[in-house]
Amino acid sequence: MSKKVGVIIPSYNQGRFIEDAIKSVLANQKHIDINIAVIDGGSTDRTISILQKYHNDLTFWCSEPDHGQADAINKGIRMLDDCDYFLWLNSDDVYESEYSIKTIVEFAEEHNKEVCYGLSHFIDEKGQIIGEYPVEEFNYKTLGNRCFISQPSVMFSKKAYETVGPINEKLTMCLDYEYWVRLAQKFEFGFVEQYIGATRMYGETKTSTMQQRHLKEAMAILMK
Repeated sequence: MSKKVGVIIPSYNQGRFIEDAIKSVLANQKHIDINIAVIDGGSTDRTISILQKYHNDLTFWCSEPDHGQADAINKGIRMLDDCDYFLWLNSDDVYESEYSIKTIVEFAEEHNKEVCYGLSHFIDEKGQIIGEYPVEEFNYKTLGNRCFISQPSVMFSKKAYETVGPINEKLTMCLDYEYWVRLAQKFEFGFVEQYIGATRMYGETKTSTMQQRHLKEAMAILMK
């Protein structure tokens, strides 16, 4: 029985990048059954015209005010409720090849893992590789010291999502890290030694502009 994968793209005013994100998912769709939900927070740039362009390729899309990235991802998962696995791809990130999703799903099935992650590059505004995310083989204690898991390279099952609950909508910066910690308390992660998703780094990203809030959220997560 083939598995259905849900890819959620949370979006807000990323009109210059979101088409690349969508196209990278569509390329993967040639090799595995993928449903796509784009949850846009009411963008005022060219995002809407791009979503209209890909209307027939998207399982679901909307553009309306929301409560942030975590709210958008949870909404997207609800819209794709019949999928077996989920990934979320930020609207300025991309999958590294057209086989990325097929690769991680096959690994999960072969090794009976509810959560898997792979290697990841950093890319610049033009999509050029500028570095490598410091991904490591999974170790729960190490996860308590630093996040060695790259968000666009993570996939979790519907079972895992239902077990640990939705992504924490109170968090802005460390919502992915907090989610990995919660998942790791219940499941053993599978490590795929292949490149899955690339993280775009540029001056306006949350990571580069909100360092203090990032640190505050990370410390609260670790203390908890």
